[in-house]
Order: sequence, then C-alpha cells, then structure tokens
Amino acid sequence: MNQGRRPEHSRQQVLEKGMELFNQQGYHGTGLTAILKACQVSKGSFYNFFGSKEEFAVEIIDHYHSIECERWEVEFSKLNCPQFEKMRVMLEREIQEFESEKEHFGCLIANLSGELGNASHAFKEAIRRSTSDVLQAIEKDFQQCQVDGDLRNDLSAQQLAHLFWDSWQGALLRMKVESSTAPLRELLDLYWNHILPPLNGKKTHV
Repeated sequence: MNQGRRPEHSRQQVLEKGMELFNQQGYHGTGLTAILKACQVSKGSFYNFFGSKEEFAVEIIDHYHSIECERWEVEFSKLNCPQFEKMRVMLEREIQEFESEKEHFGCLIANLSGELGNASHAFKEAIRRSTSDVLQAIEKDFQQCQVDGDLRNDLSAQQLAHLFWDSWQGALLRMKVESSTAPLRELLDLYWNHILPPLNGKKTHV
C-alpha cells in the first residue's frame, strides 16, 4: 500500500467547496481560515493537497473549466436542432441558471478574471487557458453556423467569436452590478436576432 497517496475524494470536495466560496466572496475575500472551516480540513491537510492558496485557486479555475465544458458538451449533444439554435438554447439555459442564484454570482472564471487577471503569472495562465479553450469552441460552432448559412460570413468565425465573448463578459459584469440577468437577455436577443444572422436575412452557405 502506498502510504503517501492523497485521498483524492477529500481533495475533490475541497475543490468543490473552494469554487463555491470564491464565486460568492472572491479570492481576496476568502481567507484561508474560512476555507479550512468550510471544507472541514486541517491546515496540514490543505497544504498536503495544495502548495499555497494561489495554487489552490489555479486548480479551482482548471477544475471549474473542466466540469463546465463537460456539462456544456453533454447538454449540447442532446439538442436536436441546427447549430445556431443549439447555441441560443444553451445560452438561454445559462441565463436561467444565473436567475436561480439568489445573489447572481455569475461565472467563476469571469469573476476571477476581473479580480486576479494581473495578480500573477500563474493566474494569468490559468485564465488564459480557459478563455482560449472557450473561444476556440465558440469559433468552431460559429464555423458550422456559417456552413449552415445561419451566420453572417462577411466577418470570420474567429472575429465573431471574440466579439460575442467580449460582449458576454461585459454583460456578466453588468448582471452582478445590477443584480439582474436583463443585460444577458438583451445581449442574447441582440446577437441572435440582429448581429449574427446574415445581413440580408437570407441563408448564405459557405
């Protein structure tokens, strides 16, 4: 038996609780004492799992990104409609999920990006990896939408993906400030009914 093996189930629980704490209170607003108390682990156990609070936060970013991508892919694959409509349905579900949160905590990655984007190289790299993966996924979906003729093709899928993602991040920030999902709903309507469809209103296959 390997006596030095870490109990991964306990480590997983600490990550899950950490995601909740950081999304509610932020990185700087969540002290180590609060983490230890909420996770019901000793300081020694915590540092056995993670070398530092910063390392803990970086792993939370990676963990959150992984489970959210997996959830999106599973739900996306179950939809039986064109790609453009699938994306709208999934974003509508995201908004509904935010509406179910009493405090509108929003997206953990977006929250930590604003708080930690310039904090350290490790944070920058973790956030960059997550953002890059999401942008590539959106670009791939938009490429298919252009092939289907449901997305304007005077701009590249990459340009449209970056434009939408930046707008979505801004709407998430407004959601937190205004305690309302109205900015997200307005953005979804604007993009899917006006900005993204072909300019002449007709399908233009590529």
